Amino acid sequence: MTEFSKIKYLFFRGFKQATRPYAALAPELIIPLFFFLINSSAFQRLVDLPGFEYTTYLQFYAPVGLLTAIFVSSGSTGLEVVTDISTGYMDRLFLAPIKRWYIVFAKLAAVGLKSATLTSIMLIMFMLFGAQFNGGIIGLLFILLFAFIFAMAWAGIGLSLAFITKNPRVVQSAFIFFFPFSFITTAQLPLELLEGWYKIAVQLNPVTYILEGMRAILATGEIGQTVFVGLLVASGFAVITLSVATYAFRKSIVKQ
Repeated sequence: MTEFSKIKYLFFRGFKQATRPYAALAPELIIPLFFFLINSSAFQRLVDLPGFEYTTYLQFYAPVGLLTAIFVSSGSTGLEVVTDISTGYMDRLFLAPIKRWYIVFAKLAAVGLKSATLTSIMLIMFMLFGAQFNGGIIGLLFILLFAFIFAMAWAGIGLSLAFITKNPRVVQSAFIFFFPFSFITTAQLPLELLEGWYKIAVQLNPVTYILEGMRAILATGEIGQTVFVGLLVASGFAVITLSVATYAFRKSIVKQ
């Protein structure tokens, strides 16, 4: 078996594991849509604030809905790996002539593809509810690239906890990271309308730059500095979590 064949096998196996049973995908579509519909309606009057440049709050909030879809669709990765560990599948991989980072990378890449697929579906649904998309084909490709990279980065956190603790309860509790990373951003208001310690925290949060990159594509269709900064931050985040997950994986092998 060639090196490419090994990665291909692990990738497709990981993709099937992440998307089945298909019924489990329903919440991953419903939750982002729920937040999108509720918040875009509840905060519509914010467009009357001086300095708010968007004509509808729905348009402003649409990228937040896509980001939520990425968070939700990649959040179960750690639990899937814990299942592989408990069933002995991971032990068999340890004995196989496969480079260790293949296992981690293929799993995260499969999650990235799943997240990009669900993000494209959510984008279509948001447009049906009135959100405008001005990015065209190029913009769509960039949105999917954001989803693919950031899903890998976010899944890396759960993956690391799975290898370190091998405990499903600990891995499941990692959802708490969703709140600071998603809410301490420009999800509710533009950066110009924020102030104090909260504004500083928002600027320190890497997810802010990812969100702003996606928002720039949806709102204006322009592929400029904001978009590339967002991709750079997402890539850096992914490199860090992938490195940590690979290190945790190797340490878990040594302990066995």
